[in-house]
Amino acid sequence: MNIGPRRNIKEMLPIHQNFIEPHNYQPLFKSPVSTRSRQQRPSKLPSFKMPSGQQVSIAVSPPVSPQWRTRNMSRAESRMFNVSPPQVPQSPKYVIQMSIFNENLLQKALQRKNNETGIKKQLVQTPEKMLHQQSLIREDLNKGSFKFLFVLGKGGFGKVWRVELCKTRKQYAMKEMSKARILSKKSVHSVMNEKILLSKLRHSFIANIHFAFQDRDHLHLVMDLLTGGDLRYHIGVNRRFTEWQTKFVIACLLLSLEYLQNNNIIHRDIKPENVVFDKKGYPRLTDFGIARVLKPENSQETSGTPGYMAPEVMCRQNHGIGVDHFALGVMIHEFMLGKRPYIGRSRKEIKEMMLTKQVNIKRQDGWSSESADICNQLLQRKQQYRLGFDGVQSIKKHPWFQHINWQSLIDKTMPSPFSELASSEDKDFKRQISSDHDSEDSLIQENAGALRRDSIQDMFKDYEYNDHGVTGSTNSTQIQ
Repeated sequence: MNIGPRRNIKEMLPIHQNFIEPHNYQPLFKSPVSTRSRQQRPSKLPSFKMPSGQQVSIAVSPPVSPQWRTRNMSRAESRMFNVSPPQVPQSPKYVIQMSIFNENLLQKALQRKNNETGIKKQLVQTPEKMLHQQSLIREDLNKGSFKFLFVLGKGGFGKVWRVELCKTRKQYAMKEMSKARILSKKSVHSVMNEKILLSKLRHSFIANIHFAFQDRDHLHLVMDLLTGGDLRYHIGVNRRFTEWQTKFVIACLLLSLEYLQNNNIIHRDIKPENVVFDKKGYPRLTDFGIARVLKPENSQETSGTPGYMAPEVMCRQNHGIGVDHFALGVMIHEFMLGKRPYIGRSRKEIKEMMLTKQVNIKRQDGWSSESADICNQLLQRKQQYRLGFDGVQSIKKHPWFQHINWQSLIDKTMPSPFSELASSEDKDFKRQISSDHDSEDSLIQENAGALRRDSIQDMFKDYEYNDHGVTGSTNSTQIQ
């Protein structure tokens, strides 16, 4: 095998030396002390004597040039030993470029710091600014802002959903009401009145409103989520209540009625279906569809539920706060005896029974005489003789409530006798807001087509509402 002509190694040596070790870098690699002189110089390192008397010195590596150490040292090692790299002279153009670059970095750092301080200033805000920002965030709420979980119940105008607000992950109860059904039942005024009243009320013993919005076909009312079921459900399960359970429910309803009466409002539809328990077992008053601001002349307003309506409403007379107190007496009678005092197939039959005889019950087994007395006083047919004619305070002073600590009830620190029944959120409470079944399908379809007209949509004008972060309060201004 021919590998070509051989060259003399001596001829290649200068080329090899110039390529590997250029002349300019030889001083950097040359040790200041030659190897021969280092071997002749006596060692200054410590030594020790062996047991045999022989002197033994410690072998160490030869010293290394500081320039070699600096050039081959990593950045971390150079920072550790505080070794500064060799200074290389820079051109004037490079110095100018670096100064401009550093100035740009400084400006960006100052701008970043100003932005951070601006964010800190925004975090420290007044309550007015916070409420304004919350209103802006919640101003554009619509159906897509909520996650629909499942149906809680069915009402006369639509369904009641359990929903979750996507931004805050907080859950609410949403009443989805069909505008066509509202028009077919001529209840536009009732629905709009409920939203107006609830937007001005806030109390711990009523179902408070948080948001209200609409689209072309539906109205949406977002309220407190009450997971304990309504009172009618518990009556169906237990048939009768004990005296303490009845007293607890009536006392809580008295606090809600006292708040409404301080705002000059009468509910006019108090019944077990409109009393719903929260997760702590405390009842709350709901459904303000036929609630009204109290007026001297209201004889033509006869709305309500037969069986719980006061005689003055049935007879189309002017009525006041006593209509709500009469409904409380009906509920006590129902809890005590398992039935209402006046029963009939129609409103006319109930009215005839009411005008025929005054109800007067006697003491029942397991109940005190004070319970029968307060029931009889609340069921007086003439409102001027009825207990509570001058206000709720006269009812609260009745001997039946002498052991009630009203302040602990307001603070909700009193143990609820319904806590075990209403504590589980997994129970499927089906709250029937209304037992009516719609049979006017043709009329509903006709009204659905009428929703395309702007004049019909104007009937639901200004239905939107958001709570602006308002918290619960037992004091409120007078509603005019």
